[in-house]
Amino acid sequence: MVSSRFIAGMALIVLIAPAWSATWSGTYVGGGPRVSFYLQLVEFQGGAIVGRFKQVSVDKDNKLNTIDAPLNGAASGDQFVGKIETGRANGGNIVVSGKRVPGGMQISGANGLRASLRAGTEEDEARAVGVLRQGVEQNITAVELQKTREQQEAKLKKRVEALQGILAGAAAYVEKGSLTYRNYAAYPQRYEATTAKLEGTLEKLKATPGSNGEASGRRTQLSSSMLHEKIDGTEHPHIDVRHAYEKSMKDWKDSEGKLSAAAKACAENPPLGLNTSSFISLCEWVPRASESVAKAGEQSRAEFFKIRDIYKSELVKQEALVAEANRVSRRFDAQ
Repeated sequence: MVSSRFIAGMALIVLIAPAWSATWSGTYVGGGPRVSFYLQLVEFQGGAIVGRFKQVSVDKDNKLNTIDAPLNGAASGDQFVGKIETGRANGGNIVVSGKRVPGGMQISGANGLRASLRAGTEEDEARAVGVLRQGVEQNITAVELQKTREQQEAKLKKRVEALQGILAGAAAYVEKGSLTYRNYAAYPQRYEATTAKLEGTLEKLKATPGSNGEASGRRTQLSSSMLHEKIDGTEHPHIDVRHAYEKSMKDWKDSEGKLSAAAKACAENPPLGLNTSSFISLCEWVPRASESVAKAGEQSRAEFFKIRDIYKSELVKQEALVAEANRVSRRFDAQ
């Protein structure tokens, strides 16, 4: 609708101009914080008037909109009526009327146009439009600054959330992840018990001489049981230990990498004017968290190595026992 292109019901300041003549011919200007009006009229003998109507306004999107259209009408005394030929693109022609007031005129349109105009010049109108344009630019700058600030605040919020997550992850590793070796504290005794069991089985095998089928079968059964006992009692259990160790080491390095990235982020100065208290407070914990994670990781590795060393030692013994059992069986079979 045409009414959306005009500033309706606006109270405009009227400046007192020099005394005006009886003719409508002249240039008139007016405006307000978000609109500028320019009206140029020529009155002919008999009351016919022609002219130019120009309106520059700031729309809701902070852009300048301009209507620049011819005006035709007729005057009688202190009043005139006419139409502004804005064309279809601007909603069609607009019926307008005007009346003289001290210092200028008041005009109104059927679409809600209301304006008080004073005698002026094109330079006055150009200055008014310049003020509008400057206001638009200032508003754009303010919007961009606000947008930048919001982006900075969002970025800072993400940094805070990331730091919280990194510190929580570091604490979880220190308090739980690095201590998984405790789940396997009994495994060294398990390996040693398996070795002892194999030693007992080997003694039984040695106590089964003879080359007959029954004795040979008994020795084969005992040798096979030793092999399975070594696998089930030592090798297979230690697979879980190795996986737990690898996970602990991976979690350690991951946590250290994240803490290193956090330290770099904390070294960067956050934008001025933002509330950085939470960010700064969290950054103070990063060095301590890094120290705790390093200590926990070293301890985890050392404790897993203790289990591994006993595993290796007992496995060597067990493999020797199995090999000896095979040699004893072959010697008895050869008799």
